[in-house]
Amino acid sequence: MPPPSRTSWLRLPRPKSFLGLMSLQTGTELASIALLFNKAIGVYGILTLFTGYSLSALQVTAYLYSVLVLAALALCAPHIRKLSPLHTLALAWVHAVDTIVSAAYTAAFAAGWYLAAAHGTAGLTGAGEEGAGAPSNREAPPRRQQQHDEPQAQAAQGKAGGAGVPDTAASIVLVVAFTLVRVYFSLVVMAFARMVLLRFVDERMDEAHDSSGASPDPFAVGAPLGEGWRGRLGRAMVSFGRGYWLGGRKEDEEWARQVNSKFRSSRR
Repeated sequence: MPPPSRTSWLRLPRPKSFLGLMSLQTGTELASIALLFNKAIGVYGILTLFTGYSLSALQVTAYLYSVLVLAALALCAPHIRKLSPLHTLALAWVHAVDTIVSAAYTAAFAAGWYLAAAHGTAGLTGAGEEGAGAPSNREAPPRRQQQHDEPQAQAAQGKAGGAGVPDTAASIVLVVAFTLVRVYFSLVVMAFARMVLLRFVDERMDEAHDSSGASPDPFAVGAPLGEGWRGRLGRAMVSFGRGYWLGGRKEDEEWARQVNSKFRSSRR
């Protein structure tokens, strides 16, 4: 038996089921429904433009992007149960790209919120210093009263400064958790699209693997799905990550054997 290769452990995960309980097709449908609800807010965001509500350029682009994702879902999602190679592959790309773009938007909004909060805190601090340094016509309170009020003022200031720390930590945890869920959903949809492609190759094309062990491209010129703009679009999508979409089953079998052998050795 050949020794396990290190590169096989660095490959992109290929789930075989959804949460170990449901099929990849069901997982793809649930992931698409979740993405649908997530992007539906873009429609309401566009409607706010007609009410005269002021929005930043970043918010406008985010809402327009949500509408584009909804349109792509409307075109691709109905073909999940039809096992259409082109539409399932396009749906996988929609989920993958949306995961990256949504993470970028989240980081941009978080940075803007942090800068605005820091600016507001600095403004309040500056106003407090100006108020403390401004001359006053009132008489200074007795020294005993000053000693009594100083600890209370320091405690109140510390409480105001640290009030946002738990909220910020909770927000970061939620953002990271939702991002991980998005990544898992994308992996499930991509694995489903890969399964549909390989099944189509098995049923409609001859098993003629190339030197790298990859299956033939169903969108190639002269292939069953290689005609017209659909073929060009399919070839463009498959060209990025060809080893993943059309990778041979030998790699999957080798990876499964390595995982099983490592699991058995860990139990001894």
